[in-house]
Amino acid sequence: MRVKLARLHTAFFLAIVFCGAAVGDRRVTAGELGLSYSLSAYLLSVQHPATGLLESFAQSADPALADVAFTYDVAVSALVLAHAGQLEAADRALSLYRHLSPPQESFAGFNTAYDTQRSRPTLERVCHGGPVFWTAISFIRFGERARNARAVEQGIALLEWVVKTFPHYNGGVAMGPQEPWDGLMSVENNWVLYAALRVALPHVEAGPRREALLREKIALYRWLERHWRNRGDGDSVKALDVYTHALLVGPQAHLEDSPMDARELEAWARDWIGELEQLFRIPGTTRYDYTDALEARQVGRPRVSWLEGTEQVAVAYRTWAVFFEAQGDSAYADWLRRTASDAHREVMGFAIAEAGHAAIPNTDSPAPFQTFMDGWLARPVNEPALNGTNWAYFSEVGYNPFTSRLEDVR
Repeated sequence: MRVKLARLHTAFFLAIVFCGAAVGDRRVTAGELGLSYSLSAYLLSVQHPATGLLESFAQSADPALADVAFTYDVAVSALVLAHAGQLEAADRALSLYRHLSPPQESFAGFNTAYDTQRSRPTLERVCHGGPVFWTAISFIRFGERARNARAVEQGIALLEWVVKTFPHYNGGVAMGPQEPWDGLMSVENNWVLYAALRVALPHVEAGPRREALLREKIALYRWLERHWRNRGDGDSVKALDVYTHALLVGPQAHLEDSPMDARELEAWARDWIGELEQLFRIPGTTRYDYTDALEARQVGRPRVSWLEGTEQVAVAYRTWAVFFEAQGDSAYADWLRRTASDAHREVMGFAIAEAGHAAIPNTDSPAPFQTFMDGWLARPVNEPALNGTNWAYFSEVGYNPFTSRLEDVR
């Protein structure tokens, strides 16, 4: 049923693109209806009516991904749905996680992935930090948007559990509470946890509880400062998500917790963005790869565009354009906005023209491929993906989940 719904949605979107839609006595174009509508509608088309979980890779050729909802995708989809005004659908997406207890050693609570039909753990029984941190952000942002204090509190409590339970190393937090993840570090995941703590703190009253979360945030930033360019602790692979997440947390985060003043931060951001462009931009396009050219060669693949990551670049650049404008550099701010707009336009146009649907694929590759030397198989261009679609929505509406309340950008 979900596949049929997705195909019906595809046909509906393409009819709008090529023919327009009738409203009153005139035709309304896709631009007037808004791509954000089409992107959020795709999420509704792959949401299970009973469990509320969303299928991450509907129509995938990999049978192992059938009826699989990755926790990260569900959490970010709930943010999209809430921003789009689909509060009931967002609430249903979070329903399973609302009733989970924090993971114990013998129980994979907050599992990496769940079966959309039965809400049971699938693929693996493990708790990874990244999806947990995103779930906390989603609870809090949804709670802000829906004026649901209970949801906000659940997100804060989830972060407090992480602070007390996950292994810490010199201020950084391990990828999970269970072997082998309890000894591994991820810079990307720690940026997400840092962002989640910043999202939570305005809702925590002064006192020991707030002080504990504030100490965690500051210690985490200090660890991140020592691992700016690494994928992990001692892992020197150049990964796009490390660069984007350092930007996505926003200028104010860096001014809060680093010794840099605004002028020093301006210089840092220019250098950081320059490195990002040099390492990850695919020649001849406005899109970006998972890794730098060296890593792509080592894994034995051509450069390919990671569409979710490209949209993360676009969201990050728009976030920093405001800062540079305030610093008096309107020319650089304009360049950031123009680069973000071009990247987003190319992703949307590529997905619709090449893949034939409004949902954004994981990559522009004609076949699955290995991302890192030790990475998973990225999905090809003909398979719609929640990860790309969610970030395309954020890029389309100008929303950064790390820095903005949902209602602040409507």
